[in-house]
Amino acid sequence: MSAQRIAVAQAPSLPGQLDHNVGQAVGLISAAADAGAGIVVLPELFLSGYDPAGIARDPAAHVVSAEDAQCRRIADKAAARGIAAIVGAAVETGAGVANAAIVFAPDGRVVHVYAKAKLWGEEAEVFAPGAGPVVVDLAGTRVGMSICFDAGFPEHMRALALAGADIIACPAAFAVGAERRRYETYFPCRALENTVMIAVSNAIGAQGGLEMFGDSVLFGPRGDELARVREPTGLAAAAIDMDAIASARGDLPYLALVDKDPVEVPVINWR
Repeated sequence: MSAQRIAVAQAPSLPGQLDHNVGQAVGLISAAADAGAGIVVLPELFLSGYDPAGIARDPAAHVVSAEDAQCRRIADKAAARGIAAIVGAAVETGAGVANAAIVFAPDGRVVHVYAKAKLWGEEAEVFAPGAGPVVVDLAGTRVGMSICFDAGFPEHMRALALAGADIIACPAAFAVGAERRRYETYFPCRALENTVMIAVSNAIGAQGGLEMFGDSVLFGPRGDELARVREPTGLAAAAIDMDAIASARGDLPYLALVDKDPVEVPVINWR
């Protein structure tokens, strides 16, 4: 049965303190279930804390695998509450450590580990990049996967929408300063131009030498803000309204009219 509501949740992560951060994740998952959500999205690198340099120095204190005891705690809570959870973490994969989002199904199974495709700054020195866009079908709710900087690439988000995503989940770690303007620009635009819901869960607090500002937010398929987290620790939830998505796609036929083949762009030189 498809999820009826989706939540974004945030709390301060403590870099290198996996036990603490996993405990925070378990609490947020339970709170989202209490709010009636069938899916909850947590911030980028939530389990490790956003600290690429620290992750590189001490992987043992930061990195998880999808099958280890820490992830099992999250899986058990998801299963106990019947909620899907998308959780940012530094994850050991066959290609190396990934800046990843682990997708836990409502029965606790790990159905996918999405590795961030577009790495920002020093992330490229620490993490193995992912292969690109992925859509996860959670019992009829089709969720496109992205992480933070991925959203700066319209082609990534468009590929998810064309692959059938109705929601795009985006764990993120945007910091105070110029990044806030990008945050407030990317996501409503990506929602509008792809006529999808977007669920952005942003890190909060001091991490890795940066101050994250939180403001996790849900946008509707017309780029309208549906709900936002106003406190450092908390969540916001909204209905997954498939009728509203269909209506937006009828009124705003961006996906129907998109060029499916590469466009040859002429370059005119007047000299």
